[in-house]
Amino acid sequence: MWSFARAVALTSLVASTVTAELSFVASVQQEGQDVDASSLDFVRVPALGHGKHAPRGAHRGHHKAAERDAISYSSNWCGASQHTTPSDGIASVVGYFMVPDLTLRPGKPAPQFAAAWVGIDGAECNTTLLQAGVTTIVNSNGGQSASAWWEWYPEAAYTIQGLKVKPGDWMAVTITTKSASSATLVITNSSQGTSVTMEINNGPTLCRRDAEWIVEDFYDSGEQVGLANFADVWFVDSGATTVSGRNVGFDGATMVHIQDEDGHVLCSAEPYDNTNFVIVSHL
Repeated sequence: MWSFARAVALTSLVASTVTAELSFVASVQQEGQDVDASSLDFVRVPALGHGKHAPRGAHRGHHKAAERDAISYSSNWCGASQHTTPSDGIASVVGYFMVPDLTLRPGKPAPQFAAAWVGIDGAECNTTLLQAGVTTIVNSNGGQSASAWWEWYPEAAYTIQGLKVKPGDWMAVTITTKSASSATLVITNSSQGTSVTMEINNGPTLCRRDAEWIVEDFYDSGEQVGLANFADVWFVDSGATTVSGRNVGFDGATMVHIQDEDGHVLCSAEPYDNTNFVIVSHL
């Protein structure tokens, strides 16, 4: 039963062998005060495929923020991906961004979608990805709805019902690893003053090689959803910290653009400075 906190556990199967149970305990604050979490529910859904980063190749780019920045092309990711060495992995990542505000993409069927999230791994380390964010849906009449979620890929994802979000709200996501298989994840709707904290244990082992800030055209049940047109999505005051305590931002990060099979760039990531960048739709 929910009171202030709730514990949830699940069992995963890998190669027909039972692994340790992924578990988490969640708590809620409103305007900085602990509140009853009974209105929240974590709805388990199949892994959404956010971990399936599909690269289309890369080349060196020229950006004002840093000449080291590279551009890569993907069929589903658009944003910034920062990398570290195995000797000094990612310890934590933070992102502050707006819930995507969508309009229908002409000539494409509804509903259409866009997800924005912050995560650790999934690029150079493509076996696992710990992430949290929001997904916005736009229907055939132009109406929108949004929801918050988290996922430790390849485990199932969880939609956080009861954490109210709407297009245009400002969100903050902070992920802090305690080990390669445990972390504290905080997802906050800054516009509404509500924050959900999850203490997660026994997750798939992270490499802690990558930090990401992404808008995604994700996969659902093995099929890529229709990407909607979206207003510019800024990630501001964002960055990561390594195990040794070194702060890293967007200088030198790979800027990832979504490119379709015909070579058209559907959205691009444009650096501004070391802690801010913008994702722009070209639909």
